[in-house]
Amino acid sequence: DWKSTNFNRIALVNFLLQNSQNPEYLEIGCDTNELFNSIPAINKTGVDPFMGGNIRKTSDDFFKENQKIFDVVFIDGLHSYEQVRKDVINSISSISGNGWIALHDMLPRNWKEQHTPILNESCWLGDVWKVAFEIMQTKGLDFKIISIDYGVGIIKVKDNKAKLMDLRKELKDAKFNYYF
Repeated sequence: DWKSTNFNRIALVNFLLQNSQNPEYLEIGCDTNELFNSIPAINKTGVDPFMGGNIRKTSDDFFKENQKIFDVVFIDGLHSYEQVRKDVINSISSISGNGWIALHDMLPRNWKEQHTPILNESCWLGDVWKVAFEIMQTKGLDFKIISIDYGVGIIKVKDNKAKLMDLRKELKDAKFNYYF
């Protein structure tokens, strides 16, 4: 029961931002702005093609034009492995030296929550978990998953030139039992 935990993604992002002076915050996939509106940063960018945030674009289009460096990036977009993978790659090159990248929906509790395409609209995390295998094997990245709020992965980028390990052939068709 994720809602019974007092610590959630809002508390985590605010914790990650607390040591930055005038932090730059980026959120990919804002939806109802639950997280975005809870971040007390002046310089915040919310990217969502449909609703929420303050930039109406896809993350791919945003990163093509982006010149900013961010202190914290929170990725909660399309819930698909391929898209989250691209967002992680783009975020690595856009993160400050002391910055953090966080990924939502890393801990599906059963095969229905992670099934792609979506089966259960009330709780769908997608196959975001696949990118964890690549992040863990990439030199220059420290990675942990915090057991809160459907699982939040946090990446500490030690090298902005880090190249995400490419396991797409192995992971493309991986199912829940591979993760489990």
